[in-house]
Amino acid sequence: MDDRIVPRSGLRRDELAGIVREEELELGIAISAAYDDNIFLSANNPESDLVMKLTPAVAWRKGNKLDGEGGYLSVAYRPSVVDYADHSGNDRIDHVAAWEAGWRGKAITLAYSGNFAKLGDATADTGTLTDRKEVANEGRIAWAVGEKVALEVAGGQTSTTYDSPSFADSSLTYGEVALRYAYSPKTRLSAAYRFGRFEVDGAGDQTVHRTTARIEWQPTRKIAVDLEVGAEHRTFDAGSDTSPVVEARIGWMPREGTEIYLNAYRREQASAYLPGQNYTEGGVALGLVQKLGEKWRGRLEVGVERAKYSRVSGTGVAGRVDDIRFIRPALEYRFTDDFSMGLFYRYSENSSNNPAFGYESHSGGVEMGYRF
Repeated sequence: MDDRIVPRSGLRRDELAGIVREEELELGIAISAAYDDNIFLSANNPESDLVMKLTPAVAWRKGNKLDGEGGYLSVAYRPSVVDYADHSGNDRIDHVAAWEAGWRGKAITLAYSGNFAKLGDATADTGTLTDRKEVANEGRIAWAVGEKVALEVAGGQTSTTYDSPSFADSSLTYGEVALRYAYSPKTRLSAAYRFGRFEVDGAGDQTVHRTTARIEWQPTRKIAVDLEVGAEHRTFDAGSDTSPVVEARIGWMPREGTEIYLNAYRREQASAYLPGQNYTEGGVALGLVQKLGEKWRGRLEVGVERAKYSRVSGTGVAGRVDDIRFIRPALEYRFTDDFSMGLFYRYSENSSNNPAFGYESHSGGVEMGYRF
């Protein structure tokens, strides 16, 4: 389920630190079964079902993108078979793939990355199960001007297309220039300017200019801060506006076995359900990961988000506001380093001012994961 907030780890410890593998293949599989009392995120007629998922995954990497010179390549693919016990007409297979390739020289680095996703889960914007394809590609060139300063130039494209003609497709083509400064081994500063054209079906094109500053700071091995703030100016049929941009990830490990993280963001998106309207979304999520003895681990994440809609093209009434709250506890038992099982529960509520989109959803179940 897409609550628009994507959980991210604020701080991770590399258990294989200092070990460099020139080539690596990883295989894994996850199986889950969950009862969901509102599979379509319906405001008035919620439908419940038992949802089962089978998710294998494969990833392959060759070369080292962080150190040394030479080329590197990595690819990953994760299909997910989704089966509904009572609503079998909605059975589907989701697909997620990502790839990255590049070359590192003494002063020049070339990089290309991309991802593809074919999804059919429910989104808060559309308020129902939504078949869609999401594609992103980016090329980047970095030039080390000195020992601590690097200049980057990038270009890319992202797009979202929907199987249903009632939803509006969108795409963004952009270019970017950035300056990176390694202030110290523990602190990295950067500034970036991005310009692009945003196209949405049924609406006029939007011109986007964004300027941001970023700090990546890890004062100790227990604290990590990644904060990017700035402003974005958009020009569209109905005028223009300037809004803040925020991407923040903060992690803290107060002691061994405990991790606390905070994720926050503010950005602007195009609505697929309401053509000619954008929504500004901002949210924050607080999470805790706690080791409980040798085999048990508990997780808890709570968060809130607001999505405010405004008209950028055409005519009609805007003003929809979605206020989303969620809580996601989970308990995991690890039999071995490669095999684990757990229980999870997810609660989500959208108190939208538009009664057609407000919903309440409860889901809970069991999940098993194995890494070969």
